[in-house]
Amino acid sequence: MERLWRSLKNTLKERLPQNTFKVWIAPLKFQKAEADTIYIGCPNKFFASWVEENYLSLLSDVLGQIERPVQIKLVPDKRESGEIRAQLHLPSFSPRDLAASRFCSRFTFNEFVVGESNRYAYKACLDVADNATRPAGRILYLHGDTGLGKSHLAHAVGQTVLERRPDFRVRYVTADAFTSQVVKAVRSDGISAFKSNYAEKCDLLLFEEFQNIAGRTRTQIELMNSLDTLVERGKVVVLTGNALPRELDKVHDHLRSRLSNGLITTINPPEFSTRKKILQRKAKSQGIVLDDELAEFLAHHLRGDIRRIEGAVVGLIAKSTLLNYPINMELAKEVLKELLGEPPAITIKAIREMVCSHFQVSHEEIRSKSRKKAISWPRQIAMYLAREYTESTLESIGREFNRDHATVVHAIKKMKKQLLQNNTLRNQVEFLKDRLEKRRWQE
Repeated sequence: MERLWRSLKNTLKERLPQNTFKVWIAPLKFQKAEADTIYIGCPNKFFASWVEENYLSLLSDVLGQIERPVQIKLVPDKRESGEIRAQLHLPSFSPRDLAASRFCSRFTFNEFVVGESNRYAYKACLDVADNATRPAGRILYLHGDTGLGKSHLAHAVGQTVLERRPDFRVRYVTADAFTSQVVKAVRSDGISAFKSNYAEKCDLLLFEEFQNIAGRTRTQIELMNSLDTLVERGKVVVLTGNALPRELDKVHDHLRSRLSNGLITTINPPEFSTRKKILQRKAKSQGIVLDDELAEFLAHHLRGDIRRIEGAVVGLIAKSTLLNYPINMELAKEVLKELLGEPPAITIKAIREMVCSHFQVSHEEIRSKSRKKAISWPRQIAMYLAREYTESTLESIGREFNRDHATVVHAIKKMKKQLLQNNTLRNQVEFLKDRLEKRRWQE
């Protein structure tokens, strides 16, 4: 099995962009194999989550191509247990440890795509990073749904501060990890050392997933004490959460009040223009230029979670590389089908509306008894397209256009013959097919 895993990594190294392989595939380590399952080690839970969302299907597919289908189980490093996405876990506050911290290198201000949905949060974090070394006693709370960039901005603040001041004492922790440390400190009679680390030996506190402390009384008490001390000492605290403090039940009023006195900013789902920029930025980072038509098509359909948007680009590039296909609209539609499922079926009504609009005839005219070419020609094209794109019977198509079975058969045969002989008609029909496909994906 280990030989099989090495073969997989060698295959992906040749097929994937160098940067993608180096960042997400190279760190994966073979651990063990049991029956038809192989266990692959990851640096931490955040890394494992990202690989699972964006690369696990690719790993499984390639593994199956090399030998046989095998289940892959991703195992985060045990040293990271209890810290989801905790890229920096510091039991001590040695500046040397801080300089060697493992913030996600991609999560910088330069890599953050700014739009109307996140501009205020971005500027607030940039201001915190620029002024973190000045005594101010500030609290910033970043609110937003999962996958919208809260962690990205928190990491960007931490990395920017450490780049400018390597000796600055930065503490990055999740709510779950903080709770674990509180429990451990209480059990080992080390609460004084714990308080000192967070309240006195800290210049910048980055606290993620605040919502997870709801109902944890002792955790809230220790966080309140730390916040009070840090603010009094003129230090800076950045917290993230997927709920506003006032919306959370079982949160102490004092803690809620402390956060309300700071700056609370919400990151909303990216709007169309920002989604387009995210797609093109992600593609560029993988060495691919995504043209405007493709970027706009994907941006129209991929909404909400930024990870999902970026994952579509990764899937597009991976599929293109592995299958040696060009990155075009057809491939983009395939990737969207995998992510979103099949688009709505094209109906006779949609075809009729499209044809009427294109030829500037009314619904009444196309269903009328008129044999004028300006009306009969669009009618025949519409019946031909209805036969091509729907599962409807000839009788059903005839009813939609007020025609009998024989007339529909004649129209379809005539159109097929004309399409072989008439370039102008062929181009016209292809144009209508393209518009139908695009409208199908836009519903």
